[in-house]
Amino acid sequence: MSETKGTKRTKSIAFRLTDEEYAQAESAASAAGEDPNSWCRKVALIQLNEGFGLTKNDQLLYEEIARMRYMVGHGFRLLLNSKEATAAAWKKITADADQSSGIIADDLLSRRR
Repeated sequence: MSETKGTKRTKSIAFRLTDEEYAQAESAASAAGEDPNSWCRKVALIQLNEGFGLTKNDQLLYEEIARMRYMVGHGFRLLLNSKEATAAAWKKITADADQSSGIIADDLLSRRR
């Protein structure tokens, strides 16, 4: 995301950081070969262009909701199927949902984009 020579930036955003937060930002900027201000600008512009990801807590909640959606859908299929629904089949579905919650959530998120 290089600076365009003809683009004049006239607005600024400023914020305060603790010493520890600044050290983390400075370290990340240095690893990217940038000064902290340029690095923060790039990170902000990337977020604007790529959208906002889920926080860890949001991801956990989304995975739990996706898992429940998966289990409810499969549960109704078991109940409405002409074959007899069994406890073993339901146990397999819940185990699959528990083991694959990240995959299930990623699949749902990819369908929403």
